Amino acid sequence: MSEAARILHVTQPAVSKSIRLLERSLGLNLFKRVGDRLYPSMEAQRLYPSARRVFEELQSTSELSRRLRTAEAGTLKIAATYSVTAAYVSEAMAAFHRLRPLVSVHFVALPPRQIVDLVATRAIDAGFLYEPITVPKIRRTPLCSVQMICALPRNHRLASKEIIDAHDLARETLISFSEEAYGGSLLKRQCTSAGMPWNVGITVNQTMVAMKMVADRVGVAVIDSLALNSDIAKGLLIKPFRPLSILHVSAIAPAHGPQSRLAQEFIDCLAVIVNRDARLCAGFHSLPGTV
Repeated sequence: MSEAARILHVTQPAVSKSIRLLERSLGLNLFKRVGDRLYPSMEAQRLYPSARRVFEELQSTSELSRRLRTAEAGTLKIAATYSVTAAYVSEAMAAFHRLRPLVSVHFVALPPRQIVDLVATRAIDAGFLYEPITVPKIRRTPLCSVQMICALPRNHRLASKEIIDAHDLARETLISFSEEAYGGSLLKRQCTSAGMPWNVGITVNQTMVAMKMVADRVGVAVIDSLALNSDIAKGLLIKPFRPLSILHVSAIAPAHGPQSRLAQEFIDCLAVIVNRDARLCAGFHSLPGTV
């Protein structure tokens, strides 16, 4: 009794009273006194395994609450466009997992409009894309700006040119995004405004697919520069493209309600990679607030 009182930081009479109240509530005698010592009754010994499980569950719940409080555990739901996925998500996921190994992450690559809808309805915690966002329910965090570039096979006839413009590609099989996609519509508008031709022969919805086609000498591609650090890009000739067309990569999250700490930590992990790539791809990538 004295040891129990010491562990619980209460007086011995308080322990005695608690036992009496428990026995009265259960209608059982839990302890028997023999001399100056207490011994558990048969009923108490039968109850003990169940009582122990209850306390273990309470301890487990308390530990889970602590982990959720400190963001050590929980669930993170995110989505990204195909280009952003190929360029950044895998490496960002690895960094985040090292930071929060107990967090369950649900990730999916989707078209931009679906990502916007999921964020607006709070079905996911964060999304990553390069389309302009004007939805009131969404908060946007700029990550970087990337230029559209021209990818050529090695030893192509245009290899000696410093800058490729749309006129140069008039006789080429052009691989790029469809006009239904934001990147494709941006290129079409820029070329039309500059009085340049824009005739896409093969439309794709993924930058890496376009690069693979260029590597296989199917044609030349005008695509975003997100994947310039990929192995496949290093085997191609990469040239600036004119008219200048720039995409702004952003992280988006619900504008109202509590901010997901896990989502912010994932955004921070991805921002580190974006910052590194902006240095490695200077001239094609730039960070917010820089020229």
